[in-house]
Amino acid sequence: MAGEAKSKARAAAPRASARELLIDAAGAVMSEAQTIDVPLTDIAARADVNVALVSYYFGGKDGLLLALAKRDAKTALGELDRLLSLNIGPAEKLRRHLGGVIKTFFRYPYLYRLLAALMRDGTAENAREIAQFFAEPLAKTAKELMEAGIADGSIRKFEPGLFYMAALGACEQIFANRTILKVVHGIEDIDEDLQRRYANVVLEMLTRGYLTDPETRD
Repeated sequence: MAGEAKSKARAAAPRASARELLIDAAGAVMSEAQTIDVPLTDIAARADVNVALVSYYFGGKDGLLLALAKRDAKTALGELDRLLSLNIGPAEKLRRHLGGVIKTFFRYPYLYRLLAALMRDGTAENAREIAQFFAEPLAKTAKELMEAGIADGSIRKFEPGLFYMAALGACEQIFANRTILKVVHGIEDIDEDLQRRYANVVLEMLTRGYLTDPETRD
C-alpha cells in the first residue's frame, strides 16, 4: 500500500508542475506581448506543455486566466495585510498602499486589465469571485483608511470610492500605455528606476490632492 501511494504521488507531481508552468507562462507571455489577448498556443509553447492541458487543469482559457489573477492578487493582498498591521497613521498607510499598487502593476503589468476583462467578459460566477477575493477587499480597505484619515483630520473629505477609482487609474496608466511611452517619449522598457520615479510622481500628485493642509488642521 505504501509503495502504491508513493507511485501515485510521483505520478501526480508532473501534473502539478505543468499547472504552475502554465500559470507562469500566461503571465510572462502577457507581460511581453503587452496585452491580455494572447493565444493559448503561445502560452502552452512558453510552458513547453501540450495545449490540451489547459482544458485538463483549468477547464479552458478563462479558468487559466482566473487562476493567474488569483495567484497574483493573493500576493498583493498579503502585502496589504502586512501594511495594515503597521503602527502608522491612515494617511501614510494610504500613501504606502498606493505605492504598493504601483509595484504590483510593475510586477504584474497585465493584472488590472485582466481582472477588469474577467469581470466584464467572463461568467457572472467569475465576476463575483473576483469581486470577493480582490476588488471588494481593496475598495473596503481604501474606504476605511480614507474615513479614518478624514476623522483624524489628515485627509480631506472625498468620496472614497471615486477617489480610489481615480487613484487606481493613475497607478496603472504607465503600464497600460507602453506603446505611447515608446512612441511619444522614446522609452522602450519600464525598469525599477522608472517605476520608482513614476511612483514618486503619482504619489506626490495624489497625496497633495487628498492631504489636508497641516496649517488648517485642528
